[in-house]
Amino acid sequence: MKNYYDRTWKIGELARMFDINVQLLRHYDKEGLLVPEIRNPDNNWRTYKYDQIYPLGMIRFLRQLDCSLDDIGAFMPERNADSTEKYLRRRMKAVRARYEKLLQMESVMNDRFALINREMKYAATDQIYVYSEEEIYYIEIGGIEDIFVDELFYLYPTLVFHEEEGTRFAVWIPGDETAKFDRYSDRLRVLPLDEYLVGFHKGPHDEIHSTFERMEQAAEGILEEGCRLDDTKICIDIIDQFIEADKNNYVTKVMIKIIR
Repeated sequence: MKNYYDRTWKIGELARMFDINVQLLRHYDKEGLLVPEIRNPDNNWRTYKYDQIYPLGMIRFLRQLDCSLDDIGAFMPERNADSTEKYLRRRMKAVRARYEKLLQMESVMNDRFALINREMKYAATDQIYVYSEEEIYYIEIGGIEDIFVDELFYLYPTLVFHEEEGTRFAVWIPGDETAKFDRYSDRLRVLPLDEYLVGFHKGPHDEIHSTFERMEQAAEGILEEGCRLDDTKICIDIIDQFIEADKNNYVTKVMIKIIR
């Protein structure tokens, strides 16, 4: 009987054994990660020996840990019991950090959609009203040229402050989670509980000034005598480009502080 350890596998057989694509094995060969021990010089057919099965299994396992092919290539040839333990412990630490990051992102997304569902209940674009807003905590980002390199911009609702001197951007963060943002303490701000004239704009962001004008006109019949509106318009993106492809369906909450 032929010794099992003497058996060989053609590239297609090995691919089926591991439920992977033949092209992946060819890529591993090209990268020097798993070079077949037997190659037919006439047709270039690849054949693998038994001793190559477990290294392939290890490569597949390390890819599940999100190890790069370069890292795997450097680690595999010289591995031993000590180096393998150290390497895997480092990788598991990185996986744990990634896992915790994903959990944080899941929590942030849940909060964001809860905000959307809550705000959309009152997002009647034909209504303008006075409302006492709770404290709003936010982190300053800067101008339009700053937002796209700040990871917070992609996670939290955007606040836009339209002021006479220009427009600045920030992100709205949960007030009960400010301790998580210690590294942003120099940019952490709060809008105190106050009265605002509130309205909603539906449509492209570049048309929002029409809603500002509509709110200012409506204020004449809403505000008490002696009150006026602050010059700054605070906009909160409820439905924006991250959620909706059609800019005509964007929904923005507009708040203008009432000064007594």
